[in-house]
This record gives sequence, C-alpha cells and structure tokens, in this order.
Amino acid sequence: MSLRKLYTARGYALSNRDLMAGFVRLHVLNHANAGPIFGIGIIERLAFHGYVLSPGTLYPILHGLERDGFLQSRDEVAGNRRRRIYEITDSGQRALILSKMRLWELFKEVFEHELSPDTAGHVEKALRVAAARATSPTGASSLDRRKSRPRGRRRPSRKK
Repeated sequence: MSLRKLYTARGYALSNRDLMAGFVRLHVLNHANAGPIFGIGIIERLAFHGYVLSPGTLYPILHGLERDGFLQSRDEVAGNRRRRIYEITDSGQRALILSKMRLWELFKEVFEHELSPDTAGHVEKALRVAAARATSPTGASSLDRRKSRPRGRRRPSRKK
C-alpha cells in the first residue's frame, strides 16, 4: 500500500504544504545530483515517488533553489523546443549532504527499533565520506568530479 493510500485510509490529510515542499526540494536536489533535470521530466520522476505536482507548483520551487544558489540553469534548444535545464551547484551538493545527514538522524530516531546496527554503520560511513569530499578544499570541485564520471553501466569485456 502506498503512503498516500495509507494516510488517506487512516484519515490523515497530506495537506501540509511546507512539509511536503521540503521533501520535494530534497528529491529535486537528489535527482539534480544524479544529472541535469528539467521541469516536466522532474514532475514525472516525482510522480513515481507519489507527488502530484503541476508546473505551477514545481517551477517556483526550481526558481527558489536557483535563487538560493543550489541549482543553476541554462536554456537548451532542440529543434523548435526550448527547455530550461537545471544542474546542481557545489553549494547545492553541500546542502544535499547536510540534509541527508539530518534526514538520517531523523530516520534513526523514527525507526530505532527496526534498524539494524550494520545498516546504520554503513550509512553513517557513507555520509562521513560524502561530507569529507564536499568540504575538501583540494582537487577539482565536487561538481567537476561528478561530471567526469562515465555515465551508465560498463559492459563487461567479451574475452573468449
């Protein structure tokens, strides 16, 4: 059963816009961290997570994240279509990592009886590594490192 159906079945209304908007912002930053995003594409991705958003709801969120320095945008033209592409900034990556750390603390508190110590240890180690990388003053920026990674899965070599 989806969370939306569970909340509806129990009589709770998912109407707290501020709380939901915070979750949407985290999802947007997380998807932008994986690669460039655009409005309708992110609306479709968020629908997969149970969020039903109109462009009139999402675009102010994207503009706000850009105004706050977490996203940067550029226009892309393909044929006669113009699309605004959003990419995460270094500041956005740092904010995402900090949000993940805070979310993890909340998750541990909420699910303290269901969470295994092994899982907690692995997640905390990954968060420490991500935080160290994001705050490292040496080398290429985290955004440059992300862009230099190969995309997709590598195919295994077919040696006979």
